[in-house]
Amino acid sequence: MPIPKEVQDLYNDPATLKVLATRSGENLHVIPLGSLRAPDANTIVCATIHMREAHENLQTAAETGTIVSTLAVKVVPGAPPQAYQVRCRVRSFVTSGPLFEGMREVIKKMGLDIRGVWVLEPTEVLNQFPGPQAGKKIA
Repeated sequence: MPIPKEVQDLYNDPATLKVLATRSGENLHVIPLGSLRAPDANTIVCATIHMREAHENLQTAAETGTIVSTLAVKVVPGAPPQAYQVRCRVRSFVTSGPLFEGMREVIKKMGLDIRGVWVLEPTEVLNQFPGPQAGKKIA
């Protein structure tokens, strides 16, 4: 399911707040995750730097097919907030290759290193802008 261009742009904007939600048993685990990116219309990626519980939850989701959720929000004074939720299946965890190397370069500029990159496959995109269209499926 392709992600619309405006959603990709929001996920790839460094000024956007990004969040990952996973499940740990019956509990939800939600973390801010600045490394969330949309390298193409069919992929969301995030780096594993210090995450522990989310990493374990993503492993479980990969094994069970459980859906995880991401959210990107950007607030600019004087403009309406932008917010999109992308629900995803966990495709893989990579420790080499182009996605890994590309993410490693981005994170290296922050003085950090990565252990690997989670690759997520979008299943649906929802508008989460405040207002009457909030929660509307757009892709």
